Amino acid sequence: MKFRAALLVGLILSLLAPCLRAQSAPGSGVATNSQLPPTPAWDPCQSTERGPEQAGILSDTMGVDFGPYLARIMPIVRRNWNVLIPAFVDSPLARRGKVSVEFQILKDGKIDVDGVTIPTSSGDTTLDRAARGGIIRSDPLPRLPAEFPGQNLRLRLSFYYNLSPDISISPCIEVRVPAGSTLQFDALGKGITNTSVKWSVSGLGCSESACGAISDTGLYTAPLNIPFPPVVSVRATPRNGKGVAGESKVTVVASNPSH
Repeated sequence: MKFRAALLVGLILSLLAPCLRAQSAPGSGVATNSQLPPTPAWDPCQSTERGPEQAGILSDTMGVDFGPYLARIMPIVRRNWNVLIPAFVDSPLARRGKVSVEFQILKDGKIDVDGVTIPTSSGDTTLDRAARGGIIRSDPLPRLPAEFPGQNLRLRLSFYYNLSPDISISPCIEVRVPAGSTLQFDALGKGITNTSVKWSVSGLGCSESACGAISDTGLYTAPLNIPFPPVVSVRATPRNGKGVAGESKVTVVASNPSH
């Protein structure tokens, strides 16, 4: 009986061996679960000392909630980025820095690798290269949501090396505010309150009141006229001028005339 059981196990392993080798084949570009340790679930509004956080959607979502999709792809990007982090980021050197990377995901999940850019550099080319490489190694990502009618999604991810945002903002993903309407933002962090930070709003296609207004307590009022592009940035900055500000992207949409 023991001989037969051993023979059966050996036969199963021999049949599975080609599949196991295929999953761990080197040079595939994408880190697999068998190659890398598991990562915790991604919280888009949570600060971190090492990780890609503060995902900003730069293109029109066409009414689709991309929160679940971002929660799927962020662990993939993080795992592929982790294998590229240079040794000097760890102790005792513990190099610090923040890199922002912008890229485009096509309908089928493929990344436009030639269009991956770094709008905000850490000042260290090695750190920048690792962050950009984490995006490229993640190609392809899961397909965009089936209900999304668009052909691509453009994102901005911020990568932190031994540096955490002193302030996080909630809500921070898929924020849509009808023209002329209001939305309350909250500043999160150790010892942080809505009144202990300096709130501001800005945009590529607007300035000052044309982007909307935000109160000292984080209440955002969208402009009556939608700016072009319709995406504005809400920021919460430490009043002492030290540390890293929190940021959330807002898309100003047409108001519902029936309301």
